[in-house]
Amino acid sequence: MIEHQASPAAGEWEDHSPVVVGVDGSERNRAAIAWAAQEAGRSGCDLRLVGVSELTLIPHLSHPAPRSAARHAVDDALETAKQYVGPEHLASEVASGPVEEALLERSAGARLLVVGKRGRHAIPRMLVGSTSLAVAGRSPVPVAVVPDSWDQRAHEHGAVVVGVHPDQPASRLLHLAFHRAHRLKTPLVVVHGREQHDDVPVGTEAEPAALEGFLEAWRHRFPEVEVSAHDRAGHPAVVVLDAAADAQLVILGRRNSSRFSGFGFGSVTRAVLHYAECPVLVVPTDAD
Repeated sequence: MIEHQASPAAGEWEDHSPVVVGVDGSERNRAAIAWAAQEAGRSGCDLRLVGVSELTLIPHLSHPAPRSAARHAVDDALETAKQYVGPEHLASEVASGPVEEALLERSAGARLLVVGKRGRHAIPRMLVGSTSLAVAGRSPVPVAVVPDSWDQRAHEHGAVVVGVHPDQPASRLLHLAFHRAHRLKTPLVVVHGREQHDDVPVGTEAEPAALEGFLEAWRHRFPEVEVSAHDRAGHPAVVVLDAAADAQLVILGRRNSSRFSGFGFGSVTRAVLHYAECPVLVVPTDAD
C-alpha cells in the first residue's frame, strides 16, 4: 500500500557526511570522479577518493606494483577533483583487498558512494561491471552509478526522475528526490509503471490519483519543486527509461540493504542500471 509519510530520517541528505568515490584508474572512471566531485562541491561536504590494490594469492605475483598503480590512479583523480572541491575537503587512500569489500567498508556512514559503468556501446551484459552491481546491491548507503560518457554540464537542465511502486517503502526515496530537485532547481518526474493487460495498450496513462495522494505531503513540504506524476501501462523498467531520456538523474529504491545477502534489487533496477544513459542513484529503503 502506498504510504503518505513525509518525515525522513533526521538530517539525512542534508548533513555533511562525505561523498566516497571508487577510483580504478580507467578512462571510464573519470566521469564518476567528476560527478562525485561536483556533488561534494554543491553540498559543501568532503570528498573521499578510494583506490584499491587487490592482493593476489599467487606468491610470485605478490609485489608492490598493484598498490603503486592504485596510488597513481588516486593521485590523478585528485587533480580532477580539485576542479570542483577545495583541497581542505579532499581526502584519499589506497585500500587493500577485494574491491567490493573495500568500497563497502570505506563508505560506511558516507552520504553516498559513487562508482562508474561502461557506456552504451559496450556488450549489453557487461554495461555494469560486477563490482558496480555488487556494491549497488549491497551498500547500506545510496550508490550512484555513473556512465563513462556522462557530462553533467551538458545535462544540468535535465529533470530528476524517481521510480516508485505502491508496495515499496518510499519516504526515504522521495525525500532524496525532492531534496535533489530542489537543490538543482530542476523539475521532478515521479513515475510508476504498471504491467499492462491485453486490453490496455503499452504507454497508456492512467489517472494518477493514487500517485497524487502519495505526493501531496511532499508537494507541501517542497512547494517550489515542479512535480509531474505519471502512472503508465508497460514494463516498469521501460517506463522509467522512457521518462529518463533527457534526465540528469534517475533515483530508484532497493529493498534489501544487507551486505551479506547478494544483490538486493530486482529486475527493474538491474535493467535501469544497465541501460540508463544518465547516472542512477540506488537507495536502500529498508529503514522507511
